[in-house]
Amino acid sequence: MKSKPDVIVEALREELDQLLDDKIQDEEIRSLYDEYLLMKEASDDDLNQFEKVYGIRLPSDFRTFYRSKDGSGYGLHILYPGDAEKGRCTPFYLMSLEEIRETKLYFCEVDEKLEEHYSAEDISHLDPEIKPFLFHTSWIPFATIAGGSLYLMLDFDPTEKGTYGQIIMYVHDPDFVHYLADTFTDLLQMSNRNLKMMGEITY
Repeated sequence: MKSKPDVIVEALREELDQLLDDKIQDEEIRSLYDEYLLMKEASDDDLNQFEKVYGIRLPSDFRTFYRSKDGSGYGLHILYPGDAEKGRCTPFYLMSLEEIRETKLYFCEVDEKLEEHYSAEDISHLDPEIKPFLFHTSWIPFATIAGGSLYLMLDFDPTEKGTYGQIIMYVHDPDFVHYLADTFTDLLQMSNRNLKMMGEITY
């Protein structure tokens, strides 16, 4: 019997697929979407091995989503965090577990504190859920935009005000990190809500 959180994530994923189907009009994006529908899932063994490599415990809602699709394929943006009402939505595509491992070889592979790059005043603007790093080995990037200047990340070393596995975002130029959501489920809810308000998806 599936747990209530699993049922919620699966319902959000099904809603996401329907929203994408409704919003995609461009033929090239449609072909990417058709490929996404055929993509394989990540197995429990794949996910368990991933946890062992990084010494972390993946959130159950993240695991549930990846057990249906191991990423979205390069270029198919399926996550839209932000605020669509204010015109502040950023599209992200979901990386496969293998793409995440490849990204970790050069991004967030070492620890760099914000104090190495910013003043105390700049650091004071950091969201209280996030420790003062610019790059951190305990951050796992799982979504990006084509070009890689923005990343969504799972944070496995939050402050006492944060949540283990919370969702944060790295932004390039100026480089900084921002808190987005407590959970992957919250991220999906935010994204689906924004998609509902959007018109045709164009890149």
